[in-house]
Amino acid sequence: MDNSILLTPLQIVDLFGRFAAVGVLFSLLLNICYRAAPKLALSYVFLLVCCIAYLLLTAPIANHHYGWLRPPLLLLTDLTPLALLNLYWLHTRDKLILSAAPRWVQLLVVGWLLWLSYFFLVEAGRGIYHDLHHVLGLSILVYILIDAIKGFEDDLVERRRRLRLIMITAISFYMVLLTLVELSQSNFKDYWLFSLGNAITALLVSVYFTWRYIQTSKGASTESLSVPDNSSAEKKDTESNEHPLVALLADTMKRGFYTRNGLSINQLASELKVPSHQLRKVINSQMGFDNFTQFVNSYRIPAVRDALSDPNRARESILTIALEAGFNSIAPFNRAFKQQMSMTPREYRDRFQKRS
Repeated sequence: MDNSILLTPLQIVDLFGRFAAVGVLFSLLLNICYRAAPKLALSYVFLLVCCIAYLLLTAPIANHHYGWLRPPLLLLTDLTPLALLNLYWLHTRDKLILSAAPRWVQLLVVGWLLWLSYFFLVEAGRGIYHDLHHVLGLSILVYILIDAIKGFEDDLVERRRRLRLIMITAISFYMVLLTLVELSQSNFKDYWLFSLGNAITALLVSVYFTWRYIQTSKGASTESLSVPDNSSAEKKDTESNEHPLVALLADTMKRGFYTRNGLSINQLASELKVPSHQLRKVINSQMGFDNFTQFVNSYRIPAVRDALSDPNRARESILTIALEAGFNSIAPFNRAFKQQMSMTPREYRDRFQKRS
């Protein structure tokens, strides 16, 4: 086997772009390890290592030249969607993705990761499971895309809204590109122009995000870079005096505006005649809510509680009361009620019926 590596000038430029991107990502990795909270740092390191593995694995070099290095690079590359989901979940839910999962789910994931390690490191990723794993990775990306779109308007934390927008843009672009490549009659993904464009894009994106991270973290303490607590999100924007919009907002909601079915923050902003971004900032920084649904339910659930404890309404169905309070259906209502009251609506009502 010929072990010599012959590269054209364009392939050398391609390699230079990839190694430059790897260097930038490595510097970002070190910055994050130094500045971020451990839980957040580990999630970023996981994703960055996967990205570095992808850049090295897709270099314009024949596979046999990688030797023993190819299987671990292939494993890390295929774990990229999982690393992305882990980081996305941590930023949007403020907790690790498996932290609230049942023990059997955690054991199942650990078993799957062990099998994955064996398949790639021992079997070198050969077999139909590699294709199945690609489908799983694509499914994870689709889930992130759907979740980012669904939660974009409801999210009140501007930093998380930017993250959702980045995910929507990046994953949508990736899926369009993947579709075009797969539908192409020629082997376009192995064409030198595609590889070179991949390298240059990776370098530009790496430089941009590293610059943004440095700008964001400049002058900030380690505490400000950790995952924020729900009750103190973006407290920097809180002024010593209560914002005039808070009183107007509370008055509008107490008049029953929350009972509107499918109420959105844009509808509420229109009613108050203020920009929606200003309303988001006030609800988040002045009132301590992370998302709009959480804020609206802080009015709806007490209204339902009052109705369920009213003996004059004992014969009314729980669904009727929930719809009257503004909920769209029984399932979201039951989840919201149990989350806030630590019991089901039926259990709550039964407490008062037994007393009477």
